[in-house]
Amino acid sequence: MKQFFILLSLCCGFFTTDSFANCSENNEQCTEIGKWEFSVAVGAGVATNPVRDGDNVPLVILPYINYYGDKFFFDNTTTGYTFVEQDRFDVSFIAQLNTEQAYFERFHPSNILVKNTFTGESSNPVITPEPDESNPPTSQPGSDGVDSDGDSGITDDGNDSNNDKEEQPEPNEPAESISLDTISKRDWALDGGILAHWYFENSSKLTLVWLHDVTNTYQGYHGSLDYSFVIPIQTDNPSRLKIKLGAEYKGKALVDYYYGISLKDSQSQHHLYQGKSTVNPYVGVAFNYKLNSSWQLKFSARHTWLGSGIKESPLVDQNSSSNIFIGGLYEF
Repeated sequence: MKQFFILLSLCCGFFTTDSFANCSENNEQCTEIGKWEFSVAVGAGVATNPVRDGDNVPLVILPYINYYGDKFFFDNTTTGYTFVEQDRFDVSFIAQLNTEQAYFERFHPSNILVKNTFTGESSNPVITPEPDESNPPTSQPGSDGVDSDGDSGITDDGNDSNNDKEEQPEPNEPAESISLDTISKRDWALDGGILAHWYFENSSKLTLVWLHDVTNTYQGYHGSLDYSFVIPIQTDNPSRLKIKLGAEYKGKALVDYYYGISLKDSQSQHHLYQGKSTVNPYVGVAFNYKLNSSWQLKFSARHTWLGSGIKESPLVDQNSSSNIFIGGLYEF
């Protein structure tokens, strides 16, 4: 039932009226508004899972859906409303699924609608109808405005101390094993907060996101700050190389809810862990090469270095997470 209300909330931003932005054909900072965009990427890739015994997610077929109205917009798992809009910056209220839980559940939407791979980005020049004299020019957030991340379980060989009081664990052996099947369930969460963009010359921008758990699941905050820029390259067909550098902040409450180990998860003192706030730096790259009017060649990758608050958890056995994808993108 909780998942139903989360998805229902995301749908609230779908309804708006048509209008158009006065975007130039080569302007990377804005996108045509008043139009639904559908595309699907088909190829090969993987998103790694840093949680012990968590399954890596294959990236084979990745759908992408977005819509930018005059104020409302929808971008895969994010919906928002832009309430401040200037030539060089904009500020929006957004709601989006928290992706941390995706490491604990294979069929989480974030494992299908993968934003961090830049998969949905288009290298097509932005072409819009002539501006309506009654509507002033507007600039909307780019289609990659918001980013995020997530996690899964553990296994260690050992004896169950509850089976027989006379049986004692070996001196250097945990009293019990711990895994996704034995820890308490990590629930879905819906975050709400602020998204802000500052636009610069040469198709670069600074993006700030600050979000709070509105479903009272982990009862905390998280955010990110990144700088993205396009590197001009000369090819026969339209193409684009984009780089993103940034860092995520994960608050103590979020880290403790997803990666902490309490007595609800394990009766062994060996596994108990209290999460703490952390910062995860990351870098991403995306390359688009237009093949024809419908198809593009896509390559994207992102690598995130986990901060100490997460990687010191007994649930985590890697120091980083990453995803990579190569294939073709078909735009309907």
